[in-house]
Amino acid sequence: MPPEFWILPSFLPMHPAKMWCYSRMVYMPMSYLYGKRFVGPITPLILRLREELYDQPYSEINWKIVRHLCAKEDLYYPHPWVQDLMWDSLYMCTEPLLTHWPFNKLRNKALEVTMKHIHYEDENSRYINIGCVNKVLCMLACWVEDPNGSYFKKHLARIPDYLWVAEDGMKMQSFGSQVWDTSFAIQALLASEMNDEILDTLRKGHDFIKESQVKDNPSGDFKGMYRHISKGSWTFSDQDHGWQVSDTTAEALKSKNGGLAAWEPAGASEYLELLNPTEFFADIVIEHEYVECTGSSIQALVLFKKLYPGHRTTEIDNFIDNAVKYFEDVQKLDGSWYGCWGVCFTYASWFALGGLAVAGKSYNNSAAVRKGVEFLLRTQRSDGGWGESYHSCPDKVYRELETDHSNLVQTSWALMGLIHSCQRSKSPPPCGKAVD
Repeated sequence: MPPEFWILPSFLPMHPAKMWCYSRMVYMPMSYLYGKRFVGPITPLILRLREELYDQPYSEINWKIVRHLCAKEDLYYPHPWVQDLMWDSLYMCTEPLLTHWPFNKLRNKALEVTMKHIHYEDENSRYINIGCVNKVLCMLACWVEDPNGSYFKKHLARIPDYLWVAEDGMKMQSFGSQVWDTSFAIQALLASEMNDEILDTLRKGHDFIKESQVKDNPSGDFKGMYRHISKGSWTFSDQDHGWQVSDTTAEALKSKNGGLAAWEPAGASEYLELLNPTEFFADIVIEHEYVECTGSSIQALVLFKKLYPGHRTTEIDNFIDNAVKYFEDVQKLDGSWYGCWGVCFTYASWFALGGLAVAGKSYNNSAAVRKGVEFLLRTQRSDGGWGESYHSCPDKVYRELETDHSNLVQTSWALMGLIHSCQRSKSPPPCGKAVD
């Protein structure tokens, strides 16, 4: 993506403001590095890497010809021809103009605006950034701008947040999940009904969650920087991260179809997915609604309504009604729901059935719940557990594990979905075999 995209009028459908935030944050520093035509020092290590990575001598590669080359194993999302035409036109026709006077003045302005966005995101995430890919690219962009500058040095201080040492060496994680993990751990501990014995643990967990709440919106004119309100929300990791996540919060009551997105309100045109430049990911250009986020948020709002029955009651009731309709609308013919943040139909069915249950829907009064329960019972394996293959995610069809043994985690998800649907009281109980 050329940096000039960042100075387009924001009302245009292809403006980066319309993109899913994670993609936007990754393409932002890439735009800067591309516009600067940055090339690092050619060291012996770089030469060895070139020899290892490319199947022909680096100096002989015709980059114009291989621009759209991709291994068939990685080609999950083939580019539409209109996208290739657009990128090729920008590369062959527009790019040469922008590197020469007087059009290079436009390029310089675009680079200035892009770097302004980079610094803004760095400061508002305390240099953790939204994820590891964005973190490294923003740090590199700051180094290109000024190798001895304070922005680059601040980045260096947060590198350890991403690194951890395993038994087979040092690794880099995609992003932290401290709030997410702590929330589930506390829920599990509370369900054990051992509150007196683990009171200190519960208190510490509560304190961490409380202190991790985002206290302020992004600084300055955050809407002008294409950010949304975050005050009062929780992130996936910790307060420093700064990016609100809907399934640890219940902020966004604005979805058109009743579903809830992950980071920002969904609403951009689906046609923008035609511009997806990655061959191995689908549906990453714009924000989408998710069953998991909707299920988590409806449970949070129902609990909030019980604790504070007079607060924004109409809005919460409308949200719950719309969310129930969303679950019914996106349910598959086989009774399942497609999950985007876990594997896959089992995972989403747990969240959907949990959300429907707190909204007053049960096996007896809801066709969606009955179909969801029947899906889980139909996919239960002979040993009593559940086992779904990751192939369900790209194929978008339920695929069973090829092994004979069920998966403990997926069995737990399915069990919780059935418990939400009041199936543990059935005779014979469908949960009994899974528990055994």
